[in-house]
Amino acid sequence: MKLVHITPRFAPQFEGGTEAVVRAQARELARLGHRVSVISGSEWPFEGREVEEATVDGLPVAFLRRRAEENYDFDLARPRLAGLVRTLTRDADLVHIHQWSTLHSALAREAHGPMVATLHDLFPSCPRFFRLPVDPTIVCPEPGDFEPCVRCVQPDTGWGVDELRVGFTRRHAWISAELAALAAVVVPSRSTGEILARYVPLEPAKLHHVPHGLSREVERVVTDGWGGAGPLRVLFLGHRTELKGVLDLARAAAHLPEELRARLELVFLGDELQPGLDERIRAEAGGARVVFGGNYALDELAGRVRANLPLHLGAFPSRAHETYGLVPDELRALGLPTWVSDRGAPRERLGAEGRVLAAEDPAAWSAALAEVLRDPAALERERAALPARARLASDAVRELDALYRSLV
Repeated sequence: MKLVHITPRFAPQFEGGTEAVVRAQARELARLGHRVSVISGSEWPFEGREVEEATVDGLPVAFLRRRAEENYDFDLARPRLAGLVRTLTRDADLVHIHQWSTLHSALAREAHGPMVATLHDLFPSCPRFFRLPVDPTIVCPEPGDFEPCVRCVQPDTGWGVDELRVGFTRRHAWISAELAALAAVVVPSRSTGEILARYVPLEPAKLHHVPHGLSREVERVVTDGWGGAGPLRVLFLGHRTELKGVLDLARAAAHLPEELRARLELVFLGDELQPGLDERIRAEAGGARVVFGGNYALDELAGRVRANLPLHLGAFPSRAHETYGLVPDELRALGLPTWVSDRGAPRERLGAEGRVLAAEDPAAWSAALAEVLRDPAALERERAALPARARLASDAVRELDALYRSLV
Protein backbone atom coordinates (compact mmCIF):
# COMPACT_ATOMS: atom_id res chain seq x y z
CA MET A 1 0.00 0.00 0.00
CA LYS A 2 0.98 3.60 -0.48
CA LEU A 3 0.67 5.23 2.94
CA VAL A 4 1.02 8.89 3.90
CA HIS A 5 1.54 9.93 7.51
CA ILE A 6 0.71 13.52 8.43
CA THR A 7 2.46 14.91 11.48
CA PRO A 8 2.65 18.36 13.13
CA ARG A 9 6.45 18.55 12.86
CA PHE A 10 9.22 16.14 11.96
CA ALA A 11 12.96 15.58 12.18
CA PRO A 12 15.34 17.21 11.49
CA GLN A 13 13.33 20.40 12.13
CA PHE A 14 11.88 19.15 15.42
CA GLU A 15 11.23 15.83 17.14
CA GLY A 16 9.11 15.53 20.27
CA GLY A 17 7.22 12.50 21.51
CA THR A 18 4.59 12.44 18.77
CA GLU A 19 7.15 12.95 16.04
CA ALA A 20 9.40 10.19 17.42
CA VAL A 21 6.46 7.77 17.42
CA VAL A 22 5.49 8.69 13.83
CA ARG A 23 9.09 8.33 12.68
CA ALA A 24 9.40 4.87 14.22
CA GLN A 25 6.05 3.71 12.84
CA ALA A 26 6.79 5.01 9.35
CA ARG A 27 10.17 3.26 9.38
CA GLU A 28 8.64 -0.05 10.50
CA LEU A 29 5.80 0.17 7.96
CA ALA A 30 8.39 0.62 5.21
CA ARG A 31 10.15 -2.52 6.47
CA LEU A 32 6.87 -4.39 5.99
CA GLY A 33 6.96 -3.41 2.33
CA HIS A 34 4.63 -0.41 2.27
CA ARG A 35 5.50 2.73 0.32
CA VAL A 36 5.53 5.33 3.07
CA SER A 37 5.91 9.10 2.93
CA VAL A 38 5.44 11.86 5.48
CA ILE A 39 3.79 15.27 5.27
CA SER A 40 4.83 17.57 8.08
CA GLY A 41 3.71 20.95 9.25
CA SER A 42 6.36 23.33 10.49
CA GLU A 43 6.90 26.19 12.91
CA TRP A 44 9.61 27.64 10.67
CA PRO A 45 8.60 30.80 8.78
CA PHE A 46 7.49 30.62 5.16
CA GLU A 47 10.35 31.44 2.78
CA GLY A 48 8.70 31.28 -0.63
CA ARG A 49 8.78 27.51 -1.26
CA GLU A 50 5.41 25.83 -0.92
CA VAL A 51 6.95 22.40 -0.22
CA GLU A 52 10.35 21.77 1.29
CA GLU A 53 11.52 18.21 0.63
CA ALA A 54 13.83 16.07 2.73
CA THR A 55 14.71 12.41 3.30
CA VAL A 56 14.68 10.99 6.82
CA ASP A 57 15.49 7.32 7.49
CA GLY A 58 15.10 6.75 3.74
CA LEU A 59 11.55 8.16 3.82
CA PRO A 60 10.47 11.14 1.70
CA VAL A 61 9.26 14.03 3.87
CA ALA A 62 7.40 17.11 2.62
CA PHE A 63 7.49 20.09 5.00
CA LEU A 64 4.70 22.65 4.62
CA ARG A 65 5.59 25.97 6.21
CA ARG A 66 2.86 28.33 7.33
CA ARG A 67 2.66 31.94 6.30
CA ALA A 68 2.42 34.66 8.93
CA GLU A 69 -1.34 35.00 8.53
CA GLU A 70 -1.87 31.22 8.92
CA ASN A 71 -1.70 31.39 12.70
CA TYR A 72 -2.83 29.04 15.44
CA ASP A 73 -6.45 29.87 16.22
CA PHE A 74 -9.75 28.13 16.93
CA ASP A 75 -10.57 27.43 13.28
CA LEU A 76 -7.23 26.29 11.79
CA ALA A 77 -8.73 27.16 8.38
CA ARG A 78 -5.73 27.21 6.06
CA PRO A 79 -6.97 26.52 2.50
CA ARG A 80 -3.51 26.90 0.96
CA LEU A 81 -2.11 24.12 3.13
CA ALA A 82 -5.24 22.04 2.54
CA GLY A 83 -4.66 22.21 -1.21
CA LEU A 84 -1.06 21.10 -0.81
CA VAL A 85 -2.10 18.15 1.36
CA ARG A 86 -4.73 17.06 -1.20
CA THR A 87 -2.14 17.19 -3.99
CA LEU A 88 0.45 15.24 -2.01
CA THR A 89 -2.04 12.52 -0.98
CA ARG A 90 -4.04 12.13 -4.20
CA ASP A 91 -2.64 8.67 -5.05
CA ALA A 92 -2.37 7.34 -1.48
CA ASP A 93 -4.23 4.18 -0.51
CA LEU A 94 -4.59 5.44 3.06
CA VAL A 95 -3.65 8.56 5.00
CA HIS A 96 -2.83 8.50 8.71
CA ILE A 97 -3.00 11.86 10.51
CA HIS A 98 -1.29 12.43 13.84
CA GLN A 99 -2.20 16.09 14.49
CA TRP A 100 -4.10 18.99 12.88
CA SER A 101 -2.56 21.93 14.72
CA THR A 102 0.10 23.04 12.19
CA LEU A 103 -1.92 22.19 9.08
CA HIS A 104 -5.68 22.40 8.41
CA SER A 105 -8.91 21.63 10.24
CA ALA A 106 -10.68 19.70 7.44
CA LEU A 107 -8.08 17.09 6.50
CA ALA A 108 -10.39 14.10 7.05
CA ARG A 109 -13.45 15.72 5.48
CA GLU A 110 -11.50 16.67 2.35
CA ALA A 111 -9.52 13.42 2.00
CA HIS A 112 -9.51 11.44 -1.26
CA GLY A 113 -9.77 8.09 0.51
CA PRO A 114 -9.82 6.48 3.94
CA MET A 115 -8.09 8.38 6.71
CA VAL A 116 -7.02 7.14 10.15
CA ALA A 117 -6.08 9.42 13.04
CA THR A 118 -4.03 8.74 16.15
CA LEU A 119 -4.98 11.01 19.04
CA HIS A 120 -1.62 11.36 20.77
CA ASP A 121 -2.83 13.99 23.22
CA LEU A 122 -6.01 15.71 24.41
CA PHE A 123 -5.97 18.32 21.61
CA PRO A 124 -9.51 17.43 20.39
CA SER A 125 -10.83 18.57 23.77
CA CYS A 126 -8.36 21.34 24.60
CA PRO A 127 -6.45 23.96 22.57
CA ARG A 128 -3.67 23.67 25.17
CA PHE A 129 -3.39 19.96 24.25
CA PHE A 130 -3.26 18.43 27.76
CA ARG A 131 -6.14 19.92 29.80
CA LEU A 132 -3.71 21.65 32.15
CA PRO A 133 -4.95 25.12 33.12
CA VAL A 134 -2.28 27.78 33.40
CA ASP A 135 -4.02 29.21 36.47
CA PRO A 136 -4.39 26.77 39.40
CA THR A 137 -7.71 28.39 40.32
CA ILE A 138 -9.19 27.16 37.02
CA VAL A 139 -10.65 23.66 36.98
CA CYS A 140 -11.24 21.88 33.67
CA PRO A 141 -15.01 21.90 33.10
CA GLU A 142 -17.61 19.29 32.46
CA PRO A 143 -18.50 18.55 28.82
CA GLY A 144 -20.25 21.41 27.05
CA ASP A 145 -19.13 24.08 29.53
CA PHE A 146 -16.55 26.41 27.95
CA GLU A 147 -16.52 29.19 30.56
CA PRO A 148 -13.39 27.93 32.42
CA CYS A 149 -11.75 27.38 29.00
CA VAL A 150 -12.42 31.03 28.11
CA ARG A 151 -10.66 32.12 31.31
CA CYS A 152 -7.77 29.73 30.62
CA VAL A 153 -6.89 30.94 27.12
CA GLN A 154 -7.91 34.61 27.29
CA PRO A 155 -4.57 35.89 28.70
CA ASP A 156 -2.75 34.48 25.64
CA THR A 157 -5.18 35.81 23.03
CA GLY A 158 -6.32 39.30 23.97
CA TRP A 159 -9.75 38.40 22.57
CA GLY A 160 -13.04 39.29 24.21
CA VAL A 161 -15.08 36.84 26.24
CA ASP A 162 -17.92 36.65 23.71
CA GLU A 163 -15.50 36.05 20.84
CA LEU A 164 -13.84 33.25 22.79
CA ARG A 165 -17.16 31.59 23.62
CA VAL A 166 -18.10 31.53 19.95
CA GLY A 167 -14.62 30.29 19.06
CA PHE A 168 -14.82 27.32 21.40
CA THR A 169 -18.22 26.39 19.98
CA ARG A 170 -16.85 26.51 16.41
CA ARG A 171 -13.81 24.49 17.44
CA HIS A 172 -15.93 21.75 18.98
CA ALA A 173 -18.05 21.62 15.81
CA TRP A 174 -15.18 21.12 13.36
CA ILE A 175 -13.43 18.58 15.57
CA SER A 176 -16.68 16.60 15.86
CA ALA A 177 -17.07 16.69 12.07
CA GLU A 178 -13.47 15.54 11.52
CA LEU A 179 -13.84 12.63 13.92
CA ALA A 180 -17.04 11.59 12.16
CA ALA A 181 -15.27 11.63 8.78
CA LEU A 182 -12.44 9.34 9.90
CA ALA A 183 -12.44 5.66 8.98
CA ALA A 184 -10.76 4.77 12.30
CA VAL A 185 -9.44 6.47 15.43
CA VAL A 186 -6.39 5.12 17.27
CA VAL A 187 -5.56 5.95 20.89
CA PRO A 188 -2.30 4.92 22.61
CA SER A 189 -4.01 4.13 25.91
CA ARG A 190 -7.46 3.27 27.17
CA SER A 191 -7.43 6.22 29.58
CA THR A 192 -6.87 8.61 26.67
CA GLY A 193 -9.86 7.18 24.84
CA GLU A 194 -11.99 7.38 27.98
CA ILE A 195 -11.23 11.01 28.77
CA LEU A 196 -11.62 12.15 25.16
CA ALA A 197 -14.93 10.31 24.82
CA ARG A 198 -16.29 12.50 27.62
CA TYR A 199 -15.70 15.67 25.61
CA VAL A 200 -15.90 14.80 21.90
CA PRO A 201 -17.95 12.23 19.97
CA LEU A 202 -15.87 9.07 19.52
CA GLU A 203 -17.72 6.17 17.89
CA PRO A 204 -16.83 2.97 19.80
CA ALA A 205 -16.86 0.92 16.58
CA LYS A 206 -14.13 3.14 15.12
CA LEU A 207 -11.93 3.25 18.21
CA HIS A 208 -8.73 1.14 18.34
CA HIS A 209 -6.30 0.86 21.24
CA VAL A 210 -2.70 0.55 19.97
CA PRO A 211 0.03 1.31 22.56
CA HIS A 212 3.07 2.96 20.98
CA GLY A 213 5.88 0.80 22.36
CA LEU A 214 9.52 1.88 22.33
CA SER A 215 10.97 3.26 19.09
CA ARG A 216 13.87 0.84 19.35
CA GLU A 217 15.17 -1.84 21.68
CA VAL A 218 16.75 -0.61 24.90
CA GLU A 219 19.61 -2.67 26.32
CA ARG A 220 19.01 -4.15 29.77
CA VAL A 221 22.00 -2.72 31.60
CA VAL A 222 20.75 -3.08 35.18
CA THR A 223 21.37 -6.68 36.11
CA ASP A 224 22.08 -6.51 39.83
CA GLY A 225 19.46 -6.16 42.53
CA TRP A 226 19.66 -4.36 45.84
CA GLY A 227 20.25 -6.40 48.93
CA GLY A 228 20.35 -3.50 51.36
CA ALA A 229 24.10 -2.86 51.22
CA GLY A 230 24.92 0.67 50.12
CA PRO A 231 22.34 3.32 49.24
CA LEU A 232 19.09 2.61 47.39
CA ARG A 233 19.52 4.58 44.15
CA VAL A 234 16.31 5.77 42.47
CA LEU A 235 16.40 6.95 38.84
CA PHE A 236 14.21 9.63 37.23
CA LEU A 237 14.53 9.92 33.44
CA GLY A 238 13.56 12.76 31.13
CA HIS A 239 12.68 16.45 31.19
CA ARG A 240 12.56 17.92 34.68
CA THR A 241 9.52 20.10 35.35
CA GLU A 242 7.22 20.42 38.32
CA LEU A 243 4.54 18.77 36.17
CA LYS A 244 6.61 15.58 36.05
CA GLY A 245 6.51 15.34 39.85
CA VAL A 246 10.21 15.76 40.53
CA LEU A 247 9.59 17.98 43.56
CA ASP A 248 7.15 15.40 44.91
CA LEU A 249 9.91 12.79 44.66
CA ALA A 250 12.33 15.07 46.53
CA ARG A 251 9.68 15.75 49.20
CA ALA A 252 9.12 12.02 49.56
CA ALA A 253 12.80 11.66 50.45
CA ALA A 254 12.49 14.48 52.98
CA HIS A 255 9.54 12.69 54.63
CA LEU A 256 11.72 9.67 55.49
CA PRO A 257 13.16 9.22 58.96
CA GLU A 258 16.73 10.48 59.03
CA GLU A 259 18.28 7.01 59.29
CA LEU A 260 16.42 5.87 56.14
CA ARG A 261 17.00 9.12 54.24
CA ALA A 262 20.75 8.63 54.67
CA ARG A 263 20.43 5.33 52.73
CA LEU A 264 18.66 6.89 49.72
CA GLU A 265 20.03 8.59 46.60
CA LEU A 266 17.97 10.27 43.86
CA VAL A 267 19.53 10.21 40.40
CA PHE A 268 18.21 12.46 37.61
CA LEU A 269 19.09 11.95 33.93
CA GLY A 270 17.68 14.48 31.49
CA ASP A 271 17.44 18.24 31.23
CA GLU A 272 16.15 20.94 33.56
CA LEU A 273 13.36 22.75 31.69
CA GLN A 274 12.50 25.18 34.50
CA PRO A 275 15.43 27.38 35.51
CA GLY A 276 16.28 26.95 39.15
CA LEU A 277 14.32 23.71 39.53
CA ASP A 278 17.38 21.60 40.28
CA GLU A 279 18.26 23.88 43.20
CA ARG A 280 14.72 23.45 44.51
CA ILE A 281 15.01 19.67 44.18
CA ARG A 282 18.15 19.69 46.34
CA ALA A 283 16.53 21.99 48.88
CA GLU A 284 13.32 19.93 49.08
CA ALA A 285 15.12 16.57 49.45
CA GLY A 286 15.81 17.18 53.14
CA GLY A 287 19.49 16.30 52.94
CA ALA A 288 19.09 13.12 50.87
CA ARG A 289 21.83 12.81 48.27
CA VAL A 290 20.79 14.10 44.83
CA VAL A 291 22.78 13.38 41.63
CA PHE A 292 22.23 15.16 38.31
CA GLY A 293 23.77 13.05 35.55
CA GLY A 294 23.22 15.41 32.60
CA ASN A 295 21.05 15.23 29.50
CA TYR A 296 21.13 12.39 26.96
CA ALA A 297 19.93 11.40 23.50
CA LEU A 298 17.95 8.17 23.14
CA ASP A 299 20.83 6.32 21.49
CA GLU A 300 23.03 7.31 24.47
CA LEU A 301 20.58 6.17 27.13
CA ALA A 302 22.02 2.73 27.88
CA GLY A 303 25.55 4.09 28.10
CA ARG A 304 24.56 6.96 30.35
CA VAL A 305 22.66 4.64 32.67
CA ARG A 306 25.61 2.25 32.75
CA ALA A 307 27.87 5.15 33.74
CA ASN A 308 25.59 5.89 36.71
CA LEU A 309 25.33 2.34 38.07
CA PRO A 310 24.39 1.01 40.51
CA LEU A 311 20.70 1.84 40.08
CA HIS A 312 17.87 -0.05 41.71
CA LEU A 313 14.48 1.58 41.11
CA GLY A 314 12.82 3.77 38.47
CA ALA A 315 10.40 6.55 39.43
CA PHE A 316 7.85 8.36 37.27
CA PRO A 317 5.76 10.51 39.67
CA SER A 318 4.07 12.60 36.97
CA ARG A 319 1.27 14.97 37.92
CA ALA A 320 0.02 15.09 34.31
CA HIS A 321 -2.63 12.97 32.65
CA GLU A 322 -0.04 11.16 30.52
CA THR A 323 -1.59 9.94 27.29
CA TYR A 324 1.13 7.30 26.96
CA GLY A 325 4.43 8.02 28.74
CA LEU A 326 7.43 6.27 27.17
CA VAL A 327 9.74 6.76 30.16
CA PRO A 328 8.26 3.94 32.32
CA ASP A 329 8.74 1.56 29.37
CA GLU A 330 12.37 2.70 29.07
CA LEU A 331 12.99 2.27 32.79
CA ARG A 332 11.64 -1.28 32.80
CA ALA A 333 13.51 -2.17 29.61
CA LEU A 334 16.72 -0.98 31.30
CA GLY A 335 16.06 -3.53 34.05
CA LEU A 336 14.50 -1.38 36.78
CA PRO A 337 11.31 -2.10 38.70
CA THR A 338 9.32 1.09 38.22
CA TRP A 339 6.86 3.11 40.28
CA VAL A 340 4.41 5.45 38.52
CA SER A 341 1.74 7.90 39.60
CA ASP A 342 -1.93 7.01 39.35
CA ARG A 343 -2.60 9.56 36.60
CA GLY A 344 -2.97 8.70 32.95
CA ALA A 345 -1.69 5.81 30.88
CA PRO A 346 1.47 4.38 32.53
CA ARG A 347 -0.51 2.61 35.25
CA GLU A 348 -2.31 0.59 32.52
CA ARG A 349 0.92 -1.12 31.49
CA LEU A 350 2.33 -1.83 34.94
CA GLY A 351 2.02 -5.20 36.57
CA ALA A 352 3.80 -6.81 39.51
CA GLU A 353 7.11 -5.25 38.37
CA GLY A 354 6.25 -1.94 40.02
CA ARG A 355 3.73 0.12 41.96
CA VAL A 356 1.06 2.71 41.23
CA LEU A 357 1.20 5.49 43.83
CA ALA A 358 -0.89 8.61 44.32
CA ALA A 359 0.14 11.67 42.30
CA GLU A 360 1.04 14.82 44.26
CA ASP A 361 1.28 12.76 47.46
CA PRO A 362 4.89 12.70 48.73
CA ALA A 363 3.79 10.89 51.89
CA ALA A 364 2.55 7.92 49.84
CA TRP A 365 5.83 7.72 47.94
CA SER A 366 7.79 8.11 51.16
CA ALA A 367 5.90 5.23 52.78
CA ALA A 368 6.68 2.98 49.79
CA LEU A 369 10.36 3.96 49.89
CA ALA A 370 10.49 3.30 53.63
CA GLU A 371 9.05 -0.17 53.06
CA VAL A 372 11.76 -1.27 50.63
CA LEU A 373 14.51 0.46 52.61
CA ARG A 374 13.49 -1.69 55.56
CA ASP A 375 12.75 -4.80 53.47
CA PRO A 376 14.90 -5.02 50.29
CA ALA A 377 13.23 -8.32 49.40
CA ALA A 378 10.03 -6.39 48.58
CA LEU A 379 11.85 -4.58 45.79
CA GLU A 380 13.50 -7.74 44.55
CA ARG A 381 10.09 -9.38 44.12
CA GLU A 382 9.18 -6.53 41.80
CA ARG A 383 12.47 -6.90 39.92
CA ALA A 384 11.80 -10.61 39.40
CA ALA A 385 8.48 -9.75 37.71
CA LEU A 386 10.06 -7.54 35.01
CA PRO A 387 8.95 -8.67 31.53
CA ALA A 388 11.59 -10.37 29.44
CA ARG A 389 10.90 -8.11 26.47
CA ALA A 390 9.58 -4.58 26.04
CA ARG A 391 6.82 -3.70 23.58
CA LEU A 392 8.31 -2.04 20.50
CA ALA A 393 7.06 0.15 17.66
CA SER A 394 7.30 -2.92 15.42
CA ASP A 395 4.62 -4.59 17.58
CA ALA A 396 2.35 -1.56 17.23
CA VAL A 397 2.93 -1.44 13.48
CA ARG A 398 1.80 -5.03 13.00
CA GLU A 399 -1.50 -4.04 14.61
CA LEU A 400 -1.73 -0.89 12.48
CA ASP A 401 -0.98 -2.92 9.35
CA ALA A 402 -3.93 -5.20 10.10
CA LEU A 403 -6.14 -2.14 10.67
CA TYR A 404 -5.07 -0.55 7.39
CA ARG A 405 -5.77 -3.74 5.45
CA SER A 406 -9.25 -4.00 6.96
CA LEU A 407 -10.02 -0.46 5.76
CA VAL A 408 -8.49 -0.67 2.29
